[in-house]
Amino acid sequence: MKSIKRFFKKYHEFMTLPVVFAVWLLSIGVLRWMDPTAAVFDAGIFQIPLFAIIQFVIYISIAWIMLGIVFGNHRRYLQVKMKTDFENLQPWQKLKLSYSIYFLLLGLLVYLARTLVVA
Repeated sequence: MKSIKRFFKKYHEFMTLPVVFAVWLLSIGVLRWMDPTAAVFDAGIFQIPLFAIIQFVIYISIAWIMLGIVFGNHRRYLQVKMKTDFENLQPWQKLKLSYSIYFLLLGLLVYLARTLVVA
């Protein structure tokens, strides 16, 4: 148990993976309640958003790990110094940056859901 805690403390990017896995397992009951004829792990209309969110969280975790491995200095900047630099921006720059990141992530999530439907 201590080794698991140490692992998640060292690699906190993977903290969301057990949560997503638990949500995936708990979604079986909710999906059966919504559609009693649905297969358990079928890529039906109710499961596509769930699969897209799971895929998105896994990709973000992998991206953070790879960013730390390949570009360690950039990752440290994003974790430590970006907050102070963000506070020094003008209000319109904060809004522009925040909305750009939000819509980029939202667009990528929609694209992931689309690739699940096409595949």
